[in-house]
Amino acid sequence: MEEERVTERVRELVTAALHLRVAPEQVDIDEPLFGGDATVDSMGSLEIVAALEQEYDFRVPDDDLRVELFDSIRTLAHYVLRRRTAPVRPVADRVP
Repeated sequence: MEEERVTERVRELVTAALHLRVAPEQVDIDEPLFGGDATVDSMGSLEIVAALEQEYDFRVPDDDLRVELFDSIRTLAHYVLRRRTAPVRPVADRVP
């Protein structure tokens, strides 16, 4: 299933981006990233965004960079799934 595959990949990316010293499968996908065991800070959130952008070949707009996006790995995975299925705007419509 696509959702499970994306969730597992996002878990791997988050584990690597945060330099966690545990196997990705040991990280609970519903654990809060802010205030949980992963303890994401602002720099960590930027590392996660960079990893997602590189892996999935899209940009996370500034308007999407809200703390709710980083609620959990599951939340991030759902965001990736939405972004991958969203229609791409023509280049002329994009704001530089």
